[in-house]
Order: sequence, then C-alpha cells, then structure tokens
Amino acid sequence: MNIWLHRISHHAEVAYPLLDSGYLSIGYSDFSKPDFIKDCCGENGWQSFEKYFDEIWGERPKTRYNLWRFIAEMKKGDLVVVPSWGIFSIYELTENMAIPVSEIDLSEIKDWHGNKVQRKDDGLLYNSTGDLIDLGFVRKVKIVKKDIPRYEYADSALTSRMKIRSTNANISDLKESIEKALDAFTKGQPLNIHSQIIAKTRQLILDTIIAELTPDKFEALVKWYFERIGASEVYIPSKNESGKEGDADVVAIFEPLKTIIYAQVKFHTGETSSWAIEQIKNYKNLKDSMDDGYSKISWVISSADSFSKECYDFAKEARVQLVDGKQFATMLLEAGILKLDKAL
Repeated sequence: MNIWLHRISHHAEVAYPLLDSGYLSIGYSDFSKPDFIKDCCGENGWQSFEKYFDEIWGERPKTRYNLWRFIAEMKKGDLVVVPSWGIFSIYELTENMAIPVSEIDLSEIKDWHGNKVQRKDDGLLYNSTGDLIDLGFVRKVKIVKKDIPRYEYADSALTSRMKIRSTNANISDLKESIEKALDAFTKGQPLNIHSQIIAKTRQLILDTIIAELTPDKFEALVKWYFERIGASEVYIPSKNESGKEGDADVVAIFEPLKTIIYAQVKFHTGETSSWAIEQIKNYKNLKDSMDDGYSKISWVISSADSFSKECYDFAKEARVQLVDGKQFATMLLEAGILKLDKAL
C-alpha cells in the first residue's frame, strides 16, 4: 500500500462536490478518452503516455508526472491525503483504474452554486454558462477520515509535506505520521503539548474578547495582530473612503513580500454570513485594478463561532481566507500577547 498527497488544483467549485460524491479528480481534459487509460496502463504504458503528450500538446511539461501518478501509479487500497484550508482528509482508493469523466454519472453533481454540471457530445464537463470545466479524470474513493484539523493533528513532517506545490506526490515515507494523526483524531487527542495548550486556552481568550471588546476595539485588535506578525504598515481605512466599493476594515502591508492583506472584520457571536465575502471581494476587485506590483489577499476575520455554509462555499470561489473566533484566538496565542493592552 502506498500513501499519496493529492491537492485539488483544478476547478475546485466542481472538484469538491465530485469528491463528496466519491470521485477524486484531476485536470488534463485534453487527454480524457478511454483509449488513453487503456494505452497508458498497458504493457508500453510510459511510451504511450509520452506519445500522447507529443501528439496532443506538442511538448512534455514536468507537470505531466502528476497525471502519470494519478492514472498509473495510484492503486486500489492506497490512501490519499487531500489537504484543504486548515484541514486535511484521508481517502482510500477503491478501484485500480482511473476513469475518464465521460464515464461517470453526473445526475447528482452540482457546483458550489447549486448549478448542475453538464456534459456535451465530447464527453467533457461544462458549467451552466457553457464554459469548459478542465477535469479530465477521476479515481473512485471512500472516506477514511474527513476534515481533520491540520494544526492539532498533523506533525511537523506532515505539515511541511502538505505545503508542496506539486498537485500530487508519494508520501509513503510519512506512514507513521499519518497513522499517528488518524489515531489522535479518532481519540480526540491533539498530538503535542503545544496543541493541547492552544486547544484549552483559545476558548478562554475568545470568551474574553467577546465580553470585553467593542466592534472598534476588535478592529484595533486585528490591526495589532498584523503589526505583531511583522506588517510594515497597518491602517484602518476611513468608513467614507472616496470611490470605495465594498469594504475593508483593516489593511496590512507586508513591504518585503510585496503583499497586501485586506481584512473584513466582524464582531458578533453565532454565525457569519456570506455578506462579509461580498464586501471584501468587491473591495479587493477595486484595488486589483491598480497595477502596483503587489499581491493582494482577502481575509474575513470574525469573532463568531463559525461561518454559514453559503459563506464557506462563496469564500472558496472568491479565494477569501476565513478566520473564525477560535482560529483568531489561536493566531493571537501564536503571535504572543505581550504588550497587548497598549494596543486597545
């Protein structure tokens, strides 16, 4: 048995619903034909694989190895670690062969907006507006464990490996780390003393924030956090900023990285709605029109316990990082709370 890392890197708005239906996906729709699987998994598999790339793309990019691993090296019974934002899930492959998307049942597959995925005569997938969804192949999987918090249950080796940029990789050398994560998650026992302290302390910090602060002071706390982690400049935009579309409550500039984080800050309890995403998305879109050489990232930081499902789905599509109350309390602990009183 091998263990693989495979990240969702193509059309997440459809790839994640497919995964929920038991299909792990990859791109390369140009090659999505039954003959491709038959030839590339046959006696002269690698030679056939290279020939297809020569004929269809006219080149052999390094990224082709991701597809080769997906269709030829992953086998029934192998485990697959799928990382996502702050979590990871573990699946088991249930079949030996990859399947072209033309051969799967789409009757239950909808994108994040609830729109049905379409299939045209070429066998490929299209969204409701007729645009191609570049997902060419799937592997049938079943869930082993889903949504394991990365911070509490992934040791340093597994955490580091989940940061690789490649779509997939063989991580069988981390078998012990993965078994340890599965066992700890099943028992509900975080892996290390640092994690246990965080887990037991962050609720106390969040309760104190809710009890003692106001919306303005919570914004000031977020501003202090960015200063604490090394932002070159942090400011709270004027509420009546000229020409403003959308809304950002805190702007943090990391000059050495040429990166700007726009944060929408919500101070309340319960659940945060998707309106926060709409506000920060529109604000970032306005700033993106400025060709200033900076990378721009959107966050929503909330004191609430959670975000609505609609909010999570919209955030994935809009590429907005969500931070709930417990996550922010954890971030404060990691940054260190020395001299916090002077900021509020």
